Amino acid sequence: MSEPAMHERREYNRVIFKREVYLTLPNGKSRSSMSEDFSMYGMGLLTDEQLDQGQSLYLDFKILSHDSEREVNLRGKVVYSDPSKGLFKTGIIFY
Repeated sequence: MSEPAMHERREYNRVIFKREVYLTLPNGKSRSSMSEDFSMYGMGLLTDEQLDQGQSLYLDFKILSHDSEREVNLRGKVVYSDPSKGLFKTGIIFY
């Protein structure tokens, strides 16, 4: 008998995307985190502290654009933040 397929929580395909991401919270405080993956609609992060589900925040990070770096600024909302090996695996949806 075969095992049932695992259900994937993500609706959109993501790519591995390891970058330092700066988060700005509604109270104006900023903190650094590390991205794990990225899609057109969201990003997976590793954070030191658990973030509240539904919390809005700003994400700032850099990408390579031809021969230079380009800063990206996005607004997102926390959809989950679960403990994982001393950090929190946090899912962000962009809006």
